[in-house]
Amino acid sequence: MKAKLLTALAGAAALAAAGCTSQQGDDLDVETVPWVPASAQLASYGGCDEALEGIQEAALAMMAEWQSGEYFTAGGYAEDGVAREEGDMAAAADPGATSAQSTDAYSQTNNQVAGVDEPDIVKTDGTFVYSVVAGALRVVDTRSGEVTAETVFGGSTWDHQLFLTEGELFAMYTQDVQDGDLYYSEFRIDRLDPATLDVRDTFAMEGSMVDARMVGGELRLAVSSQPSIQPVQDVLYDGDADFEDLKAAVSSTELSDWVPGFSVNGQDGEVDCGDIAHPDRFSGSAVTVFGLSAAGDWDEVAPHTVMADGETVHGTVDSLYLAHYDYAWGQEEPESETEIYRFHFADGEPRLAGEATVPGSLLNQYSLSEYDGHLRVATTENNAMWGWWGGCGPAADCAWGGSFAPDPGPSKSTVTVFAVGDDSLTETGSVTDLGLDEQIYAVRFIGDTGYIVTFRQTDPLYTVDLSDPANPAVTGELKITGYSAYLHPVGDGRLLGVGQEATEDGVTTGLQVSLFDTAAAEAAVLDQYFQADASSAVEWDPHAFLYWQDASIAVMPVTDWGEDYTNYTAGALVLAVGTDSVEQAAWIEQEAVDPYAEGIVRALVVGNRLWTLSSAGLQANELGGGYDQTAWIGF
Repeated sequence: MKAKLLTALAGAAALAAAGCTSQQGDDLDVETVPWVPASAQLASYGGCDEALEGIQEAALAMMAEWQSGEYFTAGGYAEDGVAREEGDMAAAADPGATSAQSTDAYSQTNNQVAGVDEPDIVKTDGTFVYSVVAGALRVVDTRSGEVTAETVFGGSTWDHQLFLTEGELFAMYTQDVQDGDLYYSEFRIDRLDPATLDVRDTFAMEGSMVDARMVGGELRLAVSSQPSIQPVQDVLYDGDADFEDLKAAVSSTELSDWVPGFSVNGQDGEVDCGDIAHPDRFSGSAVTVFGLSAAGDWDEVAPHTVMADGETVHGTVDSLYLAHYDYAWGQEEPESETEIYRFHFADGEPRLAGEATVPGSLLNQYSLSEYDGHLRVATTENNAMWGWWGGCGPAADCAWGGSFAPDPGPSKSTVTVFAVGDDSLTETGSVTDLGLDEQIYAVRFIGDTGYIVTFRQTDPLYTVDLSDPANPAVTGELKITGYSAYLHPVGDGRLLGVGQEATEDGVTTGLQVSLFDTAAAEAAVLDQYFQADASSAVEWDPHAFLYWQDASIAVMPVTDWGEDYTNYTAGALVLAVGTDSVEQAAWIEQEAVDPYAEGIVRALVVGNRLWTLSSAGLQANELGGGYDQTAWIGF
């Protein structure tokens, strides 16, 4: 694979684009493309020459837009590296999909959608536990308590994730590569022998993983990449360069500088030019979607590239949804939207099968849910935008001497419903004005009902009836102090919320786990568990949550800093979840080598034992009773 310096076009242009004049030359026809709403519609290029020319023109158009909008200070950076202060700167579920809802004697990853596996740092087949922590992949035999295989990834690798199928283990990660003076990031997925961890196959692509899913023996991946534009980078850092120099530099780039290359077992491949799509407006970043067989060979990989950023992935049995947040700052108010692209998978190859836009931004993958032929999307508009640039607020003096545009008004949240066609996403209805002046903290769609948590000072838990896709309606608004950051179904008419308690003024005070009755049109609180000065990783990482239905317990890692941060403890909290109660059943701590280490990151059930994983090792406790420790495997 060709080594490249992966430099974000937007970031590079932000340094010096305004230092170039808007003079146009003969090589490329540059026409500024302003930001407009509903820009998700994609088009494919007619060939490689058309693709290169179109990408180059779009890149220059973005630079011209940045300059004409005076988004960056004139003259770029002075020789001493201090930014000049001329002018103002404007900144630019399905029901039943739980971690253990089957009759198997071992738990699985806390997946959002039933039948759709998500990558995680630990997997088990009921006999062996496969984990990757602190850059080391280990196989532990739960019967003997022995580490049967181990491999250590290099220090330049990160974001390690696993998939497991019968007879196959997949390790995914990103590695930082240096080749002389060139630096680039490369996503890799290794197919491993689960017994020995010997590498059987390797796929590599420039960039890093956005997310992945595995359905029926097929891996579906989305990889984000940035353009390799070293000639453009050199011009942008040259204070004496003008727009003609910039156009010449962009004209010297090749298609391979913009579209990521890949390799299978060292054999190079490239994205077909007919499989490159682009919206009306883009800056050079790309997301590539492709499938790999879990059991078959990888010789016929057919990646599809979209010239857009992609931050959020939602997977179903048939589809992979990719969401991209797009924004623009006008002189009077900021504008934003989320663009959604649906890829339908058949025989391992993705096909673009629908595009849509929604106002504002998503919280995470749980903001998307496909059910009964419809896609439901929860978004927040004007979501904390002022904090992006050092906390400088509306119309305030900024650290760099400029100021923001006026306050666009209070935030609000919306649920939008789309009919999913063979090749389309068609809006059928929406309900808005949820949580005025607040933002979404948690979302869960269960069947034809949506539950939306918004928060600023109190926590409204909205119940949204989605049974009529043309007329979604809010049927309940439960207000309590604090908020839930993750919602999980724990039986018919029961919902568990994990988050923070807070004062009436919105100041958080500690871990709060709430049991809600959702049988009626408006939810009601049945019971709450509170632990002062504590928090759980579940609030931002749902994979850290375990619900084991057979024992009616929820398990989550918890960090307790103590009052005034003087009494630090970390462990796994086991909660007994009853029909109308939630209470502590056990507190599990590991034989920690360093009390201030990361601590427990996952919990899983194998047979009659509850296992907890940390970078220090795996510990087993009996499941139920006194939860006594039965084994310790130190790493």
